[in-house]
Amino acid sequence: MSAQDESAPVSEAQTNAHAIGYVGASTCQSCHQSEYQQWQQSDHFKAMQVASKDSVLGNFADTEVQFHDIKTRFFIQDGQYKITTTNKHNQLETFDVPYTFGFYPLQQYLVDVGEGKLQAFNIAWDSRSEKEGGQRWYHLQPIEKITPEHPFFWQRHFQNWNSRCADCHSTDLQRNFAPKTNVFKTQFSEVNVACESCHGPAGQHVELAKKDAITDNNSGFNTRLPAVKNFVFAMDNPIAHADGQANNSEINVCGRCHSLRTPLSHPFSDPKGQQSFVDDNRLEWIRAPFYHANGTINEEVFVMGSFMQSKMQHAGVTCSNCHNAHTGKVKIPGNGLCLQCHQAQTFNRPEHHHHTPDTDGAMCVSCHMPEKTYMGVDARRDHSFSIPDLSFQTQLSEPQSCLACHDKDDVHWREQSTKTWGAGKENTWQSVRQHVQGVAPQGLAEAIAFVQDPNNSRLRQASLLADMSQYRTQEVLDLALQHLASDDVLVRRAAVESLQMLSPLERWQVLSDKLDEPSKSVRFEIARVLVDSIEQLSRSDKARLKPLLAEYGDMLTLNEDSPITQLALGNLASHLGDLAGAERAYLTAFRIEPSYIPVLIQVAEFYRQQGQDKNGASYLSKALKVEPDNAQANHALGLYKIRQKQYAPALTNLKVAAHSSEAFPSFAYIYAIALDHQGQGSVAIAELRLAHDRWPNDTDILSALISYLNKVGNTHDAAVYTDKLQALQHSRQ
Repeated sequence: MSAQDESAPVSEAQTNAHAIGYVGASTCQSCHQSEYQQWQQSDHFKAMQVASKDSVLGNFADTEVQFHDIKTRFFIQDGQYKITTTNKHNQLETFDVPYTFGFYPLQQYLVDVGEGKLQAFNIAWDSRSEKEGGQRWYHLQPIEKITPEHPFFWQRHFQNWNSRCADCHSTDLQRNFAPKTNVFKTQFSEVNVACESCHGPAGQHVELAKKDAITDNNSGFNTRLPAVKNFVFAMDNPIAHADGQANNSEINVCGRCHSLRTPLSHPFSDPKGQQSFVDDNRLEWIRAPFYHANGTINEEVFVMGSFMQSKMQHAGVTCSNCHNAHTGKVKIPGNGLCLQCHQAQTFNRPEHHHHTPDTDGAMCVSCHMPEKTYMGVDARRDHSFSIPDLSFQTQLSEPQSCLACHDKDDVHWREQSTKTWGAGKENTWQSVRQHVQGVAPQGLAEAIAFVQDPNNSRLRQASLLADMSQYRTQEVLDLALQHLASDDVLVRRAAVESLQMLSPLERWQVLSDKLDEPSKSVRFEIARVLVDSIEQLSRSDKARLKPLLAEYGDMLTLNEDSPITQLALGNLASHLGDLAGAERAYLTAFRIEPSYIPVLIQVAEFYRQQGQDKNGASYLSKALKVEPDNAQANHALGLYKIRQKQYAPALTNLKVAAHSSEAFPSFAYIYAIALDHQGQGSVAIAELRLAHDRWPNDTDILSALISYLNKVGNTHDAAVYTDKLQALQHSRQ
């Protein structure tokens, strides 16, 4: 327990005083005074602290605010910081605030609600200056009305510290969740992000230091962080290149927290120190809604996914080339940071940036690292270091970095920018990404070429390949089969995912000789896509697959406090024939978050499969109370009503689902079939025409439209659509 933890209140989030090998930052301080002092200036140091007069920035002087018709009071009583507000039962309750969470540009507060749970309160303190608009309480969801029933209400799962935040704000975090009781006994060795969060447990290192036995080959740490790589200039190149082999050790350390990913193992759990970020984590692909079409950040993806798209990372640049590893701050202010590797006489002049020197427009980051504001006040920069696309071809391709300062409707500016920069070269990644997202046949050849080009980012290639299964063509299958042997973990994982175009038994035939895949994240993906094949396998093949599915279950259990993970565990149990275990997992997911739509839909589907349709429908009704226009819940409830022969009410739900912005093509297809079944053939045709305009490459919609047009004698239009269908089928052969 470090010095700053000694005043920590006794709560369910206890300090893990018995963590094997962890010694605490105060022990490190005795030999590493400079690094310790630098760390005290960092965001890591203030990531989470015991609530005290020294750490709390917000106004707790008996202050009352009101958001979404809910009054909240912040005050101090007997030295304890407290909040009185509406709880999940829609009643006033007073809670203790044992910890602060972050400090700038906002500070959140962790609320103790019992059962070992700490919740991140969704009214935060804006810690910016008054001049900047700060020094005020504000709601993190200011627009959408957040009621006690809403999934984002502060006392529900998505604001839970133990499950959603704790891993990356404290050292040696052990969540210790009990699914049967929905109770946490979370522990940590230090409350904040301290030395051993990055270097690993230092117990052996300290013992070697006491004996003066530290050597270059034995520092006492499993993980070795190499010295920062130098970059040198060649005579004919204005951009420096790495001196020596690129090393991903820092990405393996920093990426664990600075990325949107699902962990598959505990940090530092490999005694040989061989853990790799892409092996031990399931990194989110570059796709909507997490990223914009051009690959820049949209939702909170925490840097690493954008950085791994960049030419910088491909060239060997790593985190500490730009950031001080202990303060977290950039090493050099302004353009000087970039000019370490980009010669000033080429890049720091108006001929390159086309702006007045020493203005915001002339700053490298203004064009190549556009900002997006999260949590109301927290501006974060994209790290893909992209070149703005000035083609203005679609709304999705607008140059966001330019539009941060310029008005896209300013015709004069657009004309001048075209004269200054040229017409703009289309972003190949962006156009390919959009084609694949829309399953556009004309983009398939370009997408295949992108995946095959060794000069492209591996993460972008993998993200594209994972989504190309939607085409269901032999070309895509051949591409996936080829890249199952890739030397890149991300690409192999994507190749496995793209095999979902095959039937369960076909997937087994392809992947049965890959069960000993060395990468954990790829093995996870293999198991995930083979789960539904096990019922169709022979006894001997089942015996071969079951050890991998057991490991898959163990990896899922690492995140068993997540409702999504419980759904996956339920799915695994169901395919293994353990229906009681499946029901237990599904209901655990419901207990963790009873307002989460995917959980409610899955529980309903499980009961439908078990012949308990009425019981399942009650969960769909719960879903529609949370989100009345939800596409999947309306679709499922519409199908339930059809099974109950409640045809007219069913059409109402199916229509909502088909017209939703979140609809799948199948929703419109089934709605049209239901309309025709009820004697509304002309309406069905109209709906299918609309659906075809929306999903022009969906063959089921086209086939149904042709059938219904022929049925009413409109052979002319049927022939037009038949030509479209045949052209589409030919393009996929």
